[in-house]
Parts: sequence; structure tokens; C-alpha cells
Amino acid sequence: MPARLIALLVGFVALSWATWTWADFDTYSARYSIFRNGKITGMLDIELRREGDRWEISSQGRGTHGLARILRASDRENVEGRLVDGRYLPEKHNRHTRVAGIDNRWDATFDWKSGNVTVVHDGDETYVLPLDGGALDPLTMKLEMRRQLVEGSDDLHFLMVEEDEIDAQTFRVLDTEWLETSLGCLKTIPIEKVRNNKRRYTRAWHASELGNIEVRLEHGKTGGDHMEMRITKLTMDDVEVQPRPGCAAMQAASPGD
Repeated sequence: MPARLIALLVGFVALSWATWTWADFDTYSARYSIFRNGKITGMLDIELRREGDRWEISSQGRGTHGLARILRASDRENVEGRLVDGRYLPEKHNRHTRVAGIDNRWDATFDWKSGNVTVVHDGDETYVLPLDGGALDPLTMKLEMRRQLVEGSDDLHFLMVEEDEIDAQTFRVLDTEWLETSLGCLKTIPIEKVRNNKRRYTRAWHASELGNIEVRLEHGKTGGDHMEMRITKLTMDDVEVQPRPGCAAMQAASPGD
């Protein structure tokens, strides 16, 4: 089974707008359950840490049920970077996927002075790609997406560093939606990836009251596999977020209902 498919099994990845800065992001750790066609298949942990102007984001997924568990599937991703003139610039990114003892690794080193990123795949194949002023690794792209959502952007455009290319990514913001989660009923900003292939879909829900952290993600193919990531636990600035009432309870308590 292709490593990319197994990676899907285990992990995908209120302040005034005028005064908002990167430093306003809370450090956090989040745990997600991963489902394939409605059945739990894995677990994913994401953590954002910072010290001064240096930031680190890490993601660790593993198969816990079904085929992903049998194949001992795992997916680890990490990026380190720093703040420069109020902008977060990644410096080193790496990803390691392991399936049934077979490894797939790639490392990216960003050189913002030269305007290039060097990607090394499995310690062998090397690609030097242009940053074009703002290409980001997958983890940093999600952080930048949160920042743009805070600023009220409706159309989200990114350049993302892949294993051997720079890929243009465009997302559209949908209408606000109340979502039932393990953390209770949350007001969310749904977004969806704009694709030429209408058979594939990627949608994500960001909790606006929790710094636009992603609380659910869906990815799949019409008539094919449906992958889902649901948040189960969240800690922000070392304080665990306690579940609030469910959507049904909130609706029942609303005046006039």
C-alpha cells in the first residue's frame, strides 16, 4: 500500500485585528482521533512551542486500529523557525513516514536570503526550489492559515513546499457553523480546498474562540475512502480546555426555545 495512503490513515497536518501579532498565538498541544470510513484508525498529536522569537511545530501520528495498526504505520513531522519583522519564517522542516518497516523521509532547509529551499528525499534525491517570496512547509502553512482567518480573509492562497515541487493551494471560507465536538459545541469557520478535480474534497473547521485551531478535518473522494480528523483534547498555554455544553443543550437553553 502506498506510503501516501498510509499517511492519510494516521495524520493528515479575541484581539483587535489592527493590533494582532504572531506573538498573540497561544502555545498549545492538541490530540485528534483519525477515522477512515467511520471507523477509528489512528491518533494524531500536534504541538506548538515557542521561546522568544523561535517557534517549533511538531506532529506525530500513529496507527492504533485496523490496517494502520497492523502495518505499524506512523507519521512524524516537525518544523523550526523564527520571527523576522513580525513574520514567521520556517528554517528546517522534516517528515518521516514509516509503513511495515519501510521508511519515507524528506527534509527541507529554507534559505530566505537566497530565496530557495533545498529538499532532500530519503537522503538521496535533492531538489532546489524557488521560494517565490513566501512558499511554506505544510505545518507552517496551517499556522499562516490561522493568522489569515483571524484577520478576516475570505480567500486563502498559499505556496506549499512538497517533496519535489512548490504547489499552489487555494481555499475558500464558508459560512460560520456551530459544530459538535469532544470540547462541546463550538462556533467554527469552515474552509474548503479549491480543486479542479471535483471528485476529491478537503474541508476543515477552525474554532474561532480557540485561536482558529483546527477541530475537524475531512478528506476523501466521492464514492471512495472518507478520512476524518476530530479533536479530542486541547491544552492552551499549559491549561487544559474544558468541554462546554453540547449544541443540543445550548439550543435548549437559548431564550425563546
